[in-house]
Amino acid sequence: MIRFLATLLISIFITQIRPATRSCQPEQIHIALSDAFTSHLTSASTIKVIFHTQSECNSAYITLKTPSGLQKVTASQINYFTESYKKGWYETYVHVFDFNNLAFSQIYEYTCYGTENTQTEFDGPFEFYVPNPKSDGSETNVVMFGDMDVSSEGMTTINRLMRLAAANFTKISAFIHVGDLAYNLSTRSGAVGDNYMRTIQQFTANMPYMVTAGNHEEFNNFSNFNMRFHMPLHKETQNHYHSYNIGNMHFTSFNMDLVLWYPELKQAMLDWLAKDLDEANRNRKERPWIIAYTHRPIYCSHNDQDCNTNSKRFKEFEHVLNKYNVDLVVAGHVHIYERMLPIRKNNIADFHYVPGDITFNSIVNPKGPVHVVQGMAGHRGDYAEAKDAYDGKQFTVMVDKAYSYMAVRSTNSTHLHVENFRSDSGTVNDEFYIIKSGEARFTKLPRYKMPPSLKTNNYLRNSKQLNKFFKKYYIMN
Repeated sequence: MIRFLATLLISIFITQIRPATRSCQPEQIHIALSDAFTSHLTSASTIKVIFHTQSECNSAYITLKTPSGLQKVTASQINYFTESYKKGWYETYVHVFDFNNLAFSQIYEYTCYGTENTQTEFDGPFEFYVPNPKSDGSETNVVMFGDMDVSSEGMTTINRLMRLAAANFTKISAFIHVGDLAYNLSTRSGAVGDNYMRTIQQFTANMPYMVTAGNHEEFNNFSNFNMRFHMPLHKETQNHYHSYNIGNMHFTSFNMDLVLWYPELKQAMLDWLAKDLDEANRNRKERPWIIAYTHRPIYCSHNDQDCNTNSKRFKEFEHVLNKYNVDLVVAGHVHIYERMLPIRKNNIADFHYVPGDITFNSIVNPKGPVHVVQGMAGHRGDYAEAKDAYDGKQFTVMVDKAYSYMAVRSTNSTHLHVENFRSDSGTVNDEFYIIKSGEARFTKLPRYKMPPSLKTNNYLRNSKQLNKFFKKYYIMN
């Protein structure tokens, strides 16, 4: 861990003092989980490393320190990307490296070189930890967030993520960004995207950075986004939908912004999603938790087109999520943290209520997914704790407007723990468990009365349908 912290400080120092004119200088280094984490192994690739250079730099390579010695890894792809923007041409060379047949639950060290001249154009060393795609009884832990740039607002979360990565190097399996990166990757002829990726390199060079596209990645058929990232199935789906396994969790990502632009692609995505979730659902004994994420939420409470119509225009996607018993659905897009009760077809789904749990911290045996909007990582001009109204709908449990990120963790097949953390202090502002227990039963209480305090804080309890839910299972005053 000391070596990791030292590497982080050295990397920051090197990034600051190296001139930007060195055309073979590796930059924007980030790693991602690769084919070994998918349900169907298609190659020996365990981890992908990607970096950019300003020139072609065909002699670029990476040294990887392994138990058997130092390996020299050459790029599996060198992709030249150029695109015309309003303020000029953008061009870059993207070097993609596959680290094959790595051992799980192990730490590795690597250094990136843009040329054979090892004295100048290089960056590193960096360390990364390889999580286990199979459940081994240890805790599975990921961090999720959406809608973030490198403005002063976004840096509140980025600085926290840097510290979080350094302190939990081997405990967090991935950072998952649920869309809207940089605002926008292609702005100022790609300079905004480059600056964003250089900034977050302080954790993406060491932690798997898994992404999905949002509406701010849409420009020119998502070209700048798809150029930068190589999620599983990249060759087939260009990052628009993919899945992977970590420990006892199965993650499924799908881009509903794509089908808004190209409705003719919707059925192919739905077919893939159904096939993926069907297989995941049949493998519950090995991997009991299914987490889906996308950018646009199916459910949310803002008074806009998305929150008012998404449940209708994305109803086919919700049907698939419900059919295959997805446990948690995470989205961004709306700049808020909003946690909801289990939902099924725009109604609160049945679940076992724990008597006295007035803030719904335990959701037992839900009959629908729990939906969460985590779109408050920080975006320029979008101030935390804004005073504009955000009234929850019938299924809303909690709303918070502080810059934040979310941790999802599980150690067993019965409890999935979700916590939302304020970025400024690192303190928890909401948490809940999704609990699966064969012994749970719906139980009526003698009487239930909403505590007055819940009417004034972030936990919302005054909607008609929520009262209807209580009347179904409890006697209300």
